Amino acid sequence: MKVKGIQRKGLTALTAAFAVTLMLSGCGSNGNDGSNGSGANGGNGGGDNAAATADNGGGTNANAGAANGGSDASKLEPYTIKWFVPGAAAQKDQALVNEEVSKYLKDKINASFDLEVIDWGSWADKMNLKFASSEPFDLMYTANWDGFATKIAQGNIIDITSLIDQYAPEAKAVIEPALLEGSKVNGKNYGMPVNKEMATQFGVMLRKDLVDKYAIDLTTIKTLQDLEPYFDMIKDKEPGVTPFYLNKDISLLNVWNNNNFDYYDGGAGTLPKGSTDFKLVMGLETPEAKAGYDLIHQWYQKGYVNKDAATLQDLSGGLKAGKAFAYPEQLKPGKDAEVSTATGVQWVQVELTQPIIGTGDTQGSMASISRTSKDPARAMMFLNLLYTDKYLVNLIAFGIEGKHYKKVDDNTIDFADGVTAQTSGYNLNQAWLFGNQFNDYLWKNEDPQKWEKFKTFNKAAKNSPLLGFVFDPSNVKTEVAAITNVGKEFNSGLGTGTLDPNVYVPKYIDKLKAAGIEKVIAEEQKQLDAWRAAQSK
Repeated sequence: MKVKGIQRKGLTALTAAFAVTLMLSGCGSNGNDGSNGSGANGGNGGGDNAAATADNGGGTNANAGAANGGSDASKLEPYTIKWFVPGAAAQKDQALVNEEVSKYLKDKINASFDLEVIDWGSWADKMNLKFASSEPFDLMYTANWDGFATKIAQGNIIDITSLIDQYAPEAKAVIEPALLEGSKVNGKNYGMPVNKEMATQFGVMLRKDLVDKYAIDLTTIKTLQDLEPYFDMIKDKEPGVTPFYLNKDISLLNVWNNNNFDYYDGGAGTLPKGSTDFKLVMGLETPEAKAGYDLIHQWYQKGYVNKDAATLQDLSGGLKAGKAFAYPEQLKPGKDAEVSTATGVQWVQVELTQPIIGTGDTQGSMASISRTSKDPARAMMFLNLLYTDKYLVNLIAFGIEGKHYKKVDDNTIDFADGVTAQTSGYNLNQAWLFGNQFNDYLWKNEDPQKWEKFKTFNKAAKNSPLLGFVFDPSNVKTEVAAITNVGKEFNSGLGTGTLDPNVYVPKYIDKLKAAGIEKVIAEEQKQLDAWRAAQSK
């Protein structure tokens, strides 16, 4: 979700750098900082540029040790694969899990493993600093909403197209072709997409015990406004429970905007739903955006929203402590069961938007190779295993059997004896970050048909009219960086309803224009027109 520590692709400010994400404040589920990573220019580095060695496999003795996707570990020099991913917090037993993965990889590709979790709130800034200092590492989480195009433009992640063919043919064979193709930029792969659901759908999570206690009929909830009578009831009858729980990056605006706009992640311009002329507008100036900001501000004034929302970093802590009745979430089949496992609190989900497939969904969760990697080939050998080796992907996703989880049957797990969601030393609960989800174990409270329902969910989704369009910010990098900084000033306050939109949206617009947003939208329009012309040929 994008709640801190639950999942992030849908509830944080999609890309705080841009106005559309300013409105679409909220990423997906559990995230916290939605900046697109363009605030610091890492540059292309110099002699450490992994792209310089990617064509011939990179690293030491890579070709001698691996060919056609396989590897002879005895011919490979020892190497440590360093991977950065975002999450709620560092896991207490991360070192233990890394050690187990390292043992397993030694005979496979003669590699050690070092996964490091960076909290969502610090993710963008810390990764920018790593690139600015040319810190050596191999892999990082990337996504369209997290500045994927900007990282490519800055040369911070490398073209891995040939590496996939040479060192990961087995992984390529299992990845949904639409994901692999849809995640390309200018015909090249810069990230390995996680094999999972492809569509985006937003809604809310409601605490199941309170839904049952007050006999709430979920079928009556079709819009955000339908929640208000239940919020009033919770506010009156459940002291200590916040009706609509938010943090600084998670807002109802994802739900609102997905019902009012067609958008592309990372864009400063947006397209109103039903538009036929494909003319991008500055979303903040639309009546639809104003209505969304007015609604969340009204909710804040009514006491539906927690008072510390604009500064709260970690959403998951409040969910685990029973402080929330509802919160917005990016949904998919079985999301409520995932969150229930993560928090130790039972939830039910209510869908409020139709599932849509956009470019950002095919690029929603990827592993990219850093320009500072000393052995891109080894990193790709590891990814090949991650997508095809069920033991490996479950070890990284769920930890050590017997310590963090126990088997219920061949494909179903529960917490190990004496362990809970709150006490587990390894409960990252972000399996959507890693490889091939269709190889993942299911928790005992999850639907045994979950993966089949994923496939049905994907087939039922509609394509966005902007599916396939990817904006290249190279010509407006200075303006993008300036817009990013403006977004950091306003997004949390407006997205949580803390600030009065009648006062602060005009100020926001003025600062965005001063930062160059109109130039960015003009560049986007130029590229969109060219893309549409190419599609019609």
